[in-house]
Amino acid sequence: MRCPVLPVLLLAPLLLVACSEPPLSAGRPETGASTPGASSLSPTPAAGAMPPAAAPSTASIEVLPFAAQLVSGVPFAEARAAILGAGWRPIVTGACAENIGGDATVCRELPELEACSGTGAGYCLMAFGSADATRELKLRTSGGHQGWAATGEAATVRLDRAELGLVGPSAGRTCGSSDFTTFLEAFAGDPAVRAAWTAPLVRVALRYDLGEDTLDVAALQRAVEFNGFPVTHQGEAFHHVDANGVVDVAPLALRISEPDPDTRDVAFDYGMSEGNRVRFVRSDGCWLLVEDPDPPSP
Repeated sequence: MRCPVLPVLLLAPLLLVACSEPPLSAGRPETGASTPGASSLSPTPAAGAMPPAAAPSTASIEVLPFAAQLVSGVPFAEARAAILGAGWRPIVTGACAENIGGDATVCRELPELEACSGTGAGYCLMAFGSADATRELKLRTSGGHQGWAATGEAATVRLDRAELGLVGPSAGRTCGSSDFTTFLEAFAGDPAVRAAWTAPLVRVALRYDLGEDTLDVAALQRAVEFNGFPVTHQGEAFHHVDANGVVDVAPLALRISEPDPDTRDVAFDYGMSEGNRVRFVRSDGCWLLVEDPDPPSP
């Protein structure tokens, strides 16, 4: 089997378990837990394209107001409540459903979940991001994921390790134009520009179907997985790009608004009643995509 690529500092024991045991769910494709697939927006960047942001550099957990809840042995539900209560958001990845297998209900219960080992200590990997999307907190828990909500002495899912990282932009990036309309054409049409000027963690609004009810979740998504702006610029027009990378030849109308002088919202309608909108903010003399503020239509 192909061993999943997992963060080494947090998941060394998990990696050993995963490599020595059968796949987490028989009959499903193997996948890397921390290596999300490329965005379907555009083809793989050509040689010379801007590389993805570097891995987060480490920082001291002691600076966090909830540091006392991040020590080994604390019930995961208690640590999670402290993290979310401080305004941090789950970092959502499609790797969760792939790694858990089945209907992956727990991926909706715990949007921050990336992967769990199926045997042994039952290690699981979670990730959260700060409200300003500049810090990433990785947790490793033991005890699987069943009964994760239990607290106190009844808790079987407990914190094993925690690691805090700083998230920053790619080095050496340049901006083609500070004029937003000109910039947007380059952003949509050039994968290198898109990679350089998409925040490493993009704020997203998710909506989960829970039978007769829905749950809205404020979350974060890594730039390499973010596909909330399926638009390209070719010739003299913008065009919609579907999930398979097929470009619609019909021009796509974009609506640009200015909530304030340093913010631009870009909206469009394409096959959905409520349309789609992304937000750019002025950054380093250019424009950075930082948010997809609207939950998807039900």
